Amino acid sequence: MRICILGATGLVGGELLTLIDRAWPNAELDLYASRDQTLEHAGRTHQVHAASKLEQADARGGDLAFVALDDQYSARYCPRLVELGYRVIDKSNTYRMNPEVPLIVAGVNHRHATPTTKLVANPNCTTIPLSLALEPLRTAYGLAEVTVSSYQAISGAGLAPLTSFVDATIEGFTQMQRTGDRTGALLDPNAYPANVVPHNGSTDASGFSSEERKLVNESRKILELPTLAISAQCCRVPVPVGHYENVWVELERPADAAGIAELLNAAPSVRYVPGAEGTNLTALATVQHRDYALVGRLRKDGRDADGRRWCLTVAGDNLRLGAATNAVRIASVWFAADDATLRA
Repeated sequence: MRICILGATGLVGGELLTLIDRAWPNAELDLYASRDQTLEHAGRTHQVHAASKLEQADARGGDLAFVALDDQYSARYCPRLVELGYRVIDKSNTYRMNPEVPLIVAGVNHRHATPTTKLVANPNCTTIPLSLALEPLRTAYGLAEVTVSSYQAISGAGLAPLTSFVDATIEGFTQMQRTGDRTGALLDPNAYPANVVPHNGSTDASGFSSEERKLVNESRKILELPTLAISAQCCRVPVPVGHYENVWVELERPADAAGIAELLNAAPSVRYVPGAEGTNLTALATVQHRDYALVGRLRKDGRDADGRRWCLTVAGDNLRLGAATNAVRIASVWFAADDATLRA
């Protein structure tokens, strides 16, 4: 089996290398990034080639390709990888809303990764855990309305912003300690350290950001509910890894807490956390359960009159469950994974 990673030197690329060792330990790797370089990972040195080499006439084909770069690179290289014979899973936003390309969350709609499918879009890092939590509710009770507020880690913006955030946080908190300031008034009010900021995706005429539109539109496509009444607001919080979502759900049919908890306990790639207090349901807890959506804080909405309105919390490691793990589980439909936890 020959596997290509385009974007091997990024945060998600590194996670893919780790998961490939678990899923297909004997695979031959072909790694690409923006330029020729070497990469140290798990005690091994890998040769990484410039992506432009894929465009050469003698570029080698293979079995499976993961693309973990931005939209521009995906639009340029995904068709070429398909041409070279790869089955391609793309992490960018390029193909997600293309009606001819399946948008897949493993455990929800991976049936769309058929033997003839050559290109699959991997959803946004907030959409994946949300869809895993909503799908069992949709199946059992129907979904009438969903409202989401997300609190997203800095690593979702990429390696460079994460590195800058860590360095600036150390410098900023050192300055606070040195000056005696405890308010953060000396820090940049528009930067990430010690701050909560609106998500930096571009806004449209409605005022909603691209991140908010992704969560809405992708959820509708994955759940196959094109008219689902869903709204989202997203922000960045000063956390390295781990996206956190508060969710308000209105079901089409009445439910009780025990029934919902039973469904979530049995849902694929979900770890249900009992108790309304939210113990062990935090952003950092996702780094201890990297391949699962943590779902809990299940409560009846205070506005509920008939058992249809519920509140819950969903959290997931945005680099793993929200990106690399879902991609590997999709690929396991085509190529059986040695690690059972990485099978769709």
